[in-house]
Amino acid sequence: TGKPDRLIQGIFSALIAELETGGISSHLLIDSLTTALAIHILRNYGIHSPTVTPVLGGLSSCTLSQIKDYIESNLDQNLRLIDLSAIAHISPYHFLRLFKQSIGITPHQYILQRRIHQAKYLLKSSKLSLSEIAASTGFCDQSHLTRHFKRSMGLTPTEFLNA
Repeated sequence: TGKPDRLIQGIFSALIAELETGGISSHLLIDSLTTALAIHILRNYGIHSPTVTPVLGGLSSCTLSQIKDYIESNLDQNLRLIDLSAIAHISPYHFLRLFKQSIGITPHQYILQRRIHQAKYLLKSSKLSLSEIAASTGFCDQSHLTRHFKRSMGLTPTEFLNA
C-alpha cells in the first residue's frame, strides 16, 4: 500500500536500541523481537495465511519444571530463547507462547524476576558487594542491577538493604 508499517519500524527501533546497549539478556530479547517480526511479516505480507494451531494448557509441568531449574541454575549466564525452547523441544515462537500461557509473563520478564529475587536474597544473606551480586545474578554491572531492581522493587538495592 506504500504506507510505512509502524510495527516493523518499532521492532527495528527496538532491535537497534538493544544491539547498541546490549546486556546480559540481550540475546533473549533479540530472539523475541525477531520472532515477532517474522510472524508479523508472514501474517501481513505472506501469500498464504499461516495456520496457527490453538495451544491448550501451556507447557507440561515436567517441561516447565526443567526450564525453571535451568533458569535458576544459569541466572548468571546469558540465557537465550533458543536454548530455553530447545529444552522443551519446540520452536522459539511456540515456546514463547506456551511459556507465557503457563506462567503469565514472557521468559524475559520471568528471568528478570528470578534475578531480582536472587539479588534480594544475596543482599540480605551475604556480605557480597553490589558488583559481585550483579555478576552472580546475571546483570552486566552494578548500575544494570540497580536500574532493574529499582524498577521492580521501587527501591535501590542499598535502600532495600537499609529498609
